[in-house]
Amino acid sequence: MLFKNFNNNDGQSLTEAALIMPLVSFFLFTVIWFGQIMLTWQQLVGAARYGTDLISYTPFSKIYIEQDIVNYLCDKKTIGRTLNEDKLKVVVKIYDVKKMDFTLSLDNISNLNPLDFISNIGALNPFTEDKSYVEIVYSYDMPFVFKLMGKESIDIK
Repeated sequence: MLFKNFNNNDGQSLTEAALIMPLVSFFLFTVIWFGQIMLTWQQLVGAARYGTDLISYTPFSKIYIEQDIVNYLCDKKTIGRTLNEDKLKVVVKIYDVKKMDFTLSLDNISNLNPLDFISNIGALNPFTEDKSYVEIVYSYDMPFVFKLMGKESIDIK
């Protein structure tokens, strides 16, 4: 046996795996990271809905609602994932809007004036500038791989 057999392919699969494995692990890491971002975004949406419900249905002050939202997201007693309070910013704006009275009674029916109803429709206009809202921003740290691209954190609203 003077000549060796050069058709041996034993090392080819190992070389291909070594070249592809960093790419596969990067994509897997990216999918997991994106899932965490989506989970955080969903938590912020739920907290904003909770805050707008507090604005609509309770007489609580702006400061109380902001603190209640922070507790809702960051308290250690919360079931599930808790967020870091230092990276959370909650803004609540409450505007007093004239509310329509839809109760029916004999007094309301006897004193019913259609012009009053038409004048109250302006209070329900969704395009007015004075709307109550809750804005929540969470600063999410970027993973090491993405920090190499120059971005330290991403804000989720």
